Amino acid sequence: MKLKIVGSGGMFLIPNPFCKCPLCEEARIKRGRYERLGPSLYIEDINMLIDTPEDISVACDKQGITSIKYLSISHKDPDHTRGMRIVEPLGYDCIADKGTPIQFIALPEVIDDINAWNGDGLNYYENILKCISINKTDYIKIGTLEIHLVNNKTHRGNMTFYVISDGSKKVIYACCDVKPFVPNELYFDADILIIGLVSDNGILKDGSTLDMAPFKDDMFTLNEIMEIKRTYRIKSIIVTHIDEYWGKSYAYYQDFEKTLDNISFAYDGMEIVL
Repeated sequence: MKLKIVGSGGMFLIPNPFCKCPLCEEARIKRGRYERLGPSLYIEDINMLIDTPEDISVACDKQGITSIKYLSISHKDPDHTRGMRIVEPLGYDCIADKGTPIQFIALPEVIDDINAWNGDGLNYYENILKCISINKTDYIKIGTLEIHLVNNKTHRGNMTFYVISDGSKKVIYACCDVKPFVPNELYFDADILIIGLVSDNGILKDGSTLDMAPFKDDMFTLNEIMEIKRTYRIKSIIVTHIDEYWGKSYAYYQDFEKTLDNISFAYDGMEIVL
């Protein structure tokens, strides 16, 4: 199994074009792993992309992704859906006015949410341009690879966690709206949990603390993540959806993860091979 973190950022890319903070200024100079585009994952074995932030076309080009046969979106939020137009150059020939559908796989509830949020946009791509074929499901098997789509439904709505397995190998992708982490037997004994929205030290870039932030109840602390790791006997954890407002650079996380027990921090282009 081979996966790639296409984008490891959060709501705002790094560097944020409207920000002059040290984090963004450093990213402008150093580029590479100091930059972060919107949150997305690519499963190379089956050419499947999960989530389409607004900058997904740029991210795919940077990561050398040239084929998408399957597409999924985890939930309705703009930082995961606003790049949906990526299906147009992939699945629609505007000269011939002809579509070649890409398989769009998602939970029924998430599809309803996206259509309600985006003005029935998925129906437009399926029925007008005919560049996607929608499969409302919570499970799919492609070759030897199996994917369970689990609804981690919280106070914020429907959110898909992906349990990706191939034989004895298992990866969980839980990119957003992770708290509470609704119990599920499928999570036990995973090799890797890729999870978003985790506070490293609770300090935001302006010096304020997480416990004063309006989103404090949506974030996990490292101690809580380690408890999930122990409870589900997960071998290692990769933190993604690393937001600009944390104010922490790639170098910071690279040093910090050396002090942790099999917990690391994602970067754009990070390859995961099992």
